[in-house]
This record gives sequence, C-alpha cells and structure tokens, in this order.
Amino acid sequence: MGIKQLNGGYVPAEDRILLRVSTDEGQEFRFWLTRPVTARLLAANRTLAARAVATKFPPQVAQTVHEFEQQAVAQQTKLDDSFQPGSSFPLGEAPVLVVKLGITPFEHGISVDLGTANGSNVNLRFAHHLAQQVGVLLDRLQTDAKWLIAPAGVTVAASTDTTPATKTRLH
Repeated sequence: MGIKQLNGGYVPAEDRILLRVSTDEGQEFRFWLTRPVTARLLAANRTLAARAVATKFPPQVAQTVHEFEQQAVAQQTKLDDSFQPGSSFPLGEAPVLVVKLGITPFEHGISVDLGTANGSNVNLRFAHHLAQQVGVLLDRLQTDAKWLIAPAGVTVAASTDTTPATKTRLH
C-alpha cells in the first residue's frame, strides 16, 4: 500500500498538528502530532538525511551538499495542492494521538513508526526525497504554531523505540 498524499495543519485549540495521510487504496489515516513528537521527527529526519549525504561525499563537502539539498527541496515542495481525502479510515475518522515514534533508515529512505494512544502502530516508509518533503511540511507547520523547534542545521539522534500491538505498513 503506497502513500498517495500527505496533508497537515496546525490546530490552535488542540496545540497539535493534524497530519493526514492518504493511500493509493483510498484509505486515510489521521494523526495528532504534539510538539515533542514533531521535534523528534524533524530532528531524526534531518539527521538521517545528513547521514545519507555523508556516505556519498567527503566530510568537508557533505555539510554543504546537505544544506544545498535542503534548500532545493524547500523551494520545490508544493504545499498548496488540495488534499484528496480517503474513503475508508482504518483507525477511525477522528485523529489518533501519536505517543511513540520510531525512525529507522533503509536503503532508499526512512521508515517511521507512529505508535498511537490506542495501541495501534502505523509504519510509513518514505523515499529520501519524500522524507525531505515531509520535513518541509512539518517545519512549516511548527513555524506556524510558533513552537520554536530547532532549526534545520541542528540535528539529534533518531529514536527507535516502538513496539505497539497492531501494525499497519504504508510505503
């Protein structure tokens, strides 16, 4: 099952980001992302993107290439497309709160486990370029929320601690 589209918005009354993910099969997943979860996701995404570049270039060049890639992705990412909602909701129509986050690299991108408050776990697999675009979206939303999450130049190690009961995989 592949990811068709992502959509997000900051909801001030909840002080959370509503992340919507639709699939090629017409399913839609809705998640509440808190500030701490968003911060960890952004930091891990940035770290893994920097590591991917570091494997291709010498250290003295890798940082510059990484910064250039981040700027290029930010300029090319369209955040104004209208979202096409899904027709079925495996986790329900109400957004579910993400309480656990796990991010691991794989050969062509990153795998993100979203552990929810109701015990479900949804695995999203993003190719490198799509992961960078997700980072652009989340960074824009956290800026709108005035959460003051560390800027793109600051990276933190990725967490890998998720083992909720039910698991759904999207890629």
